[in-house]
Amino acid sequence: MPEIILIEKNRLNLYLIQITYITYFMKYLIPALLLCGAFNYSCQKDGPEKDNSRLALFKKATQFNSNISETSFEFQYDTQGRLTKVNDQVYYYGQNGKVDYSRIEARNQNNGIIREKIIRLSYHWDQQNRLKNIIMDSLYHKSYSVSENILYEESLAKDVLLSSYFYTPGASAPTKIVYRKLDGSNGKIGLEEEAMYTLEADNITKSKRYEYLMTPLPSLLGDYKFGLTLFSFFQYSNTINPLYPIYKQMGFNPVDINQVISKNLENAFFSTSVQGKTDQEMQPDWAKKTAVKITLDASGKSTAMNYVVKADFGDAKDVILSEVLLNYVYE
Repeated sequence: MPEIILIEKNRLNLYLIQITYITYFMKYLIPALLLCGAFNYSCQKDGPEKDNSRLALFKKATQFNSNISETSFEFQYDTQGRLTKVNDQVYYYGQNGKVDYSRIEARNQNNGIIREKIIRLSYHWDQQNRLKNIIMDSLYHKSYSVSENILYEESLAKDVLLSSYFYTPGASAPTKIVYRKLDGSNGKIGLEEEAMYTLEADNITKSKRYEYLMTPLPSLLGDYKFGLTLFSFFQYSNTINPLYPIYKQMGFNPVDINQVISKNLENAFFSTSVQGKTDQEMQPDWAKKTAVKITLDASGKSTAMNYVVKADFGDAKDVILSEVLLNYVYE
């Protein structure tokens, strides 16, 4: 009996340690990590407003301690200047000049395991040619080994509403997006989340996002997700965002369909989060804003940008939590 009690006590201690880590993770790290997505399109200093050359390649690297994650997006255009491909995703336009559907067909092999996927998304527009919703028409996913003649996984999903967009009268950019994230690598679809935007002169001055995140440690109870509300505030330069012409042409953000792109580039931001979904509002503490460092080429276009997220822990000041590095390549 004492042995059983000791085992249960150890499990409880481990669980309490995990909860403590989650609380720390949510308070100090999550705003920085989530802002990597919201902020990863901005990388020029203040200056006269001007158009940028078309993007050919965008790279993002995020470093947390010694771990580095990297993502890249390659852009291709047709003779009319319309974006037709981002990495493996190909866009097909309808008679209204808007994207009718997109398709991904990819196959890769790693450690003897072959993974195949085919994804088709359809794009639906309102009478004002604003994107109304995106539907996953189909997703086929398969993983197998030819040498061992083993089928690890095979799945097919159809007709899933991924994203819905809501507008104020006369606005061209949505003020609210309700969505479910699609993990194209394994075919899994997440829980419903939402993003709300306050815009002034085509720039996001404030965003409020309700999202679910996985725990950073394996849970004793299996996979565990917790919800949080992320508040973000932005200040801007006078320089046009390199992705804004693509956003205006397509009517949505091809890098992340659940994010709005501002017209100008941010030169500072502040973010904070609270656990769970809340109706409360927050105000920015600009004394704690995140600074941005820009690298420009000879013509004044940005080629690299990085920002470092820091926090204070008692007497330890400006402890580095993460660093984000962005690179842009133009045609």
